[in-house]
Amino acid sequence: MKKTTKIRLWAFSLAALTLTAGFWLDASLSRQNAETRLEYVYRRALGDLTDYVSGMQSTLHKAMFAGTAPMQSAVAAQLLEQSGGAKAAMASLPFTQERSERVSRFLSQVGDYALALSRKTLSGGTLEKADLQGLAALREYAGKLTGALTQLQARLTAEQAGVVNTVSLLNNVGEVEELALLDDDLDQVAEEFASFPTLLYDGPFSDHISRREPAGLQNREPVTQEEAATLAARFLDCPQEELAFAGEGGGQLGVWSFTWDGSMVNITKVGGEPAYYRRSATVDSPRMGYAQALEAAKAYLARLDLPPMTESYYILSDGLCAINFHTSVSVGEETALCYPDLVKVVVELGQGGAVELDCTGFLMNHQDRRISPPAVTEEEARKALSPALQADGARLAVIPTPGLDEVLCWELHCTASDGTEVLSYINAWTGMEEQLYLVQRDEHGVLTI
Repeated sequence: MKKTTKIRLWAFSLAALTLTAGFWLDASLSRQNAETRLEYVYRRALGDLTDYVSGMQSTLHKAMFAGTAPMQSAVAAQLLEQSGGAKAAMASLPFTQERSERVSRFLSQVGDYALALSRKTLSGGTLEKADLQGLAALREYAGKLTGALTQLQARLTAEQAGVVNTVSLLNNVGEVEELALLDDDLDQVAEEFASFPTLLYDGPFSDHISRREPAGLQNREPVTQEEAATLAARFLDCPQEELAFAGEGGGQLGVWSFTWDGSMVNITKVGGEPAYYRRSATVDSPRMGYAQALEAAKAYLARLDLPPMTESYYILSDGLCAINFHTSVSVGEETALCYPDLVKVVVELGQGGAVELDCTGFLMNHQDRRISPPAVTEEEARKALSPALQADGARLAVIPTPGLDEVLCWELHCTASDGTEVLSYINAWTGMEEQLYLVQRDEHGVLTI
């Protein structure tokens, strides 16, 4: 064989080998990318499933205290949405049908059972002890499933186990010891569902809203960018020439945005009102509690051109205290708190200064209200409560409806037999229960869910 022929053969062989290696590397990278994408899908589905089931647990707790047919219906619609979302998330995970059957059955039953109770109250019936026991059982199992899923997510993170590896378990028995993480944990929960009672129910649902124009800026004049800059400089107490224009935006609440020395403020394009303010600050070790933060927030609001505000809920986190404030409105000879007119102030707990102001809720909802006096007395409102609740106090409050209207209610602060704090809002004109919230109170603050 000639020398040139040998060289050609070696060259062709080397080229073929290089080409093969290239195809192999490309296929390997494609497979890795596909696995990475699939792992992301699984991780997200697992997170969604956990969030939906956790939400179901809270909503089932509310359902036990819903005292009127409309509130039962609203809770049932929420449970149907949550159970549907949980089933969709679970369908995206590589669980075998055999191992997930009982859990899927539970997810299906939750919304339908609540809806059956809603139909019962709408048709004039009342919830009996057995009905409440059924809700309690559903809530108990939702809690177990939430705990198991949360623990599973923690294990996956701690052990750096890819959820995509679980797919191998379906067809590779030899790798059970290494890959059984997901299905084994689900099995433990499924075994608990073995004793889950059969619930008799019949079973469907709905919901939608749209935003409106800012009520707090009605009949106000537009402002130019230059006029907004003057207002921003006045708000930030800085020379106008040192301001930097940061753009415009805000959606329904159009704004001009400006920055200066680590601070940012949004001025509305209509009316020239400060909609949002934030300044960067080093968060020192907390040296004050909620009471001092509240005084600092009130002092800050007193410098602004706002009507008198009353504080409601707050939260302490990472050296900051976020406090919600609302306006009030006269109703006959009484006063009602206006929850839609929300202003949020965030105070830094080391130095006590305000580092954030959000007036969006106030600007979107504040208006000159003429509210008719209550047709339902406080005593009549208490009669609409679930028998599982004992009212401790009451006040009038204006609350937003799902359709973004407003309604006057009696806000009844209640306590359940297990110590759970509940807020029930009874329509002060019709006596119907409009909203129901669980109160979460701990060392971090007071919130509602």
